[in-house]
Amino acid sequence: MMWLLDIEFVGSAVVRSSSMFGLPMEAITMLVSTIGGAVMKMWSQGQADKAEQQKQLIARSTASEDSVQNARSYDTPNAQWIRRFLVVSFMAMAAFILLAPVLGFKTVVPVDVTSGFSFLFFDFKNTVTEWVSLEGMVTPAWLPHAIMAVVGMYFGQSIVARK
Repeated sequence: MMWLLDIEFVGSAVVRSSSMFGLPMEAITMLVSTIGGAVMKMWSQGQADKAEQQKQLIARSTASEDSVQNARSYDTPNAQWIRRFLVVSFMAMAAFILLAPVLGFKTVVPVDVTSGFSFLFFDFKNTVTEWVSLEGMVTPAWLPHAIMAVVGMYFGQSIVARK
């Protein structure tokens, strides 16, 4: 183990020194301490970045809480009546759409009717839109989504407006 040799000094000159990978031990010590210093600096900078991130998260949380408090304090009786009127109006329209056929109103929907034939590259088809009258209770595809949107809006606003 050649690199474990002791250093002998004669006056101020080095007579024999140990080396590792062809570098003197002093250079290796400096290289290791440089790498160690860089790693420690990156680690401390990462910790500082995490601390700054936590400060920003706290500031964002405070701003969000202030916004919620402002929304809660803005609630007025007139706004509540407007929300109630809108909900009742939309629910009445939905009920009318559902019950219209029972009350004697006809539900009419467009249907595409295709007649004719095609042979090789020749197309002898004709498409016509006919309006067909449906009987019984008919639920349009958009109606459940509209009802859920109105109910969700009403509950969402009532959750923010706690007293």
